[in-house]
Amino acid sequence: MKKKRHELILDFIKNNNVSRQEEIIKMLFEHGFNVTQATISRDIKELKIIKEHFGKNDIRYAVSEKIGNDDNYKMIFTRSAISADATMNIIVVKCYSGTANAACIALDSMNLPGLVGTIAGDDTIFVACKDVNATSHIIGTINSLLKD
Repeated sequence: MKKKRHELILDFIKNNNVSRQEEIIKMLFEHGFNVTQATISRDIKELKIIKEHFGKNDIRYAVSEKIGNDDNYKMIFTRSAISADATMNIIVVKCYSGTANAACIALDSMNLPGLVGTIAGDDTIFVACKDVNATSHIIGTINSLLKD
């Protein structure tokens, strides 16, 4: 079931200008899948689907090509993220609207020591860190990326 669902999602995104998860949910429902937004969000992350800009001000989902090195992850992150702030073991990263998922995947892919997990919304990422020391290291890394 999951494999077929993933195939449908990838095909749908490759062949349509899809900008909202609700469009994916509707398409899957039409193909006999009754899924929640949380399931689609996990699928998007697993499939490494990103949002990209096209046209003047439009954003759509796109299937990311395999990213082979840290420089590409850093580029995606720096083009998506605006600022970051930390408190205790949580970091909040503000992103351009519609790009937090791509920035979150890039951040996860950097394999930063002490990063426990991330959650992406439309324009915000929450980063859970192992402890305050990890938070300090990760926020330093993020801020240095944003300055470049």
